[in-house]
Amino acid sequence: MDYLLAPIFWLLGLLLSIIWWIFTQLLWIVLWLLLPIAVVAFIALRVAERVLGPERVRAWVKARSQKYGAAASKRIRRLAFALGVLPLRVLFWFPIYAIWHSVVSLLWRPKWTPWQRAWAKRWRAEAKVR
Repeated sequence: MDYLLAPIFWLLGLLLSIIWWIFTQLLWIVLWLLLPIAVVAFIALRVAERVLGPERVRAWVKARSQKYGAAASKRIRRLAFALGVLPLRVLFWFPIYAIWHSVVSLLWRPKWTPWQRAWAKRWRAEAKVR
């Protein structure tokens, strides 16, 4: 039985190591891209508080955060409702389809572009009218 399961465990281990590598790479990318932006934003906030006054800057930040927070909350509510009414089969197959679609999109590109196709249809439709 060990010999039958060994390739399966090897493939599972390989898959998990690839997923772990992608996760760590994304973590480091986020760290090195977002951390400097966060430091600069913090320094800019402190400078703005010194120049304009803390109440004015905090009111501006509060207004922006409420605006973006309300928009994000509305999107999350819609998404949660849409996912909540889906059957369990769809919720199960959706991540598998998403992974499959991304792999196919990475490996295969169509020979036509949507722009070329739309342009070609436009001229064909005009030729039929005459």
